[in-house]
Amino acid sequence: MSDYERNKGKLIPVGVDTEHFTDDEFDTYRENGFAVISNEIYKIVWEVERFTDYVEFADVTETDNGTIYFHTLHYNGGAHWTEVVEESLNV
Repeated sequence: MSDYERNKGKLIPVGVDTEHFTDDEFDTYRENGFAVISNEIYKIVWEVERFTDYVEFADVTETDNGTIYFHTLHYNGGAHWTEVVEESLNV
């Protein structure tokens, strides 16, 4: 069932060359606890994962070294937390 979902943590770039990756290779990383955002692979360090309460927001900051800090609360029936982060980076 879909609900509001709060996620907070940081994404650390893994530094893998993904230029010729297939969807299966990206899926292997996802299945092993990594996140794929804009065809880049990140290690996830969670502070809050899938907490359900409150009103939607997205606070996303990318540092000079490529690390992304994120804190989101969104309706998970409309988007995955990685889509919320990616959209915030593209604004």
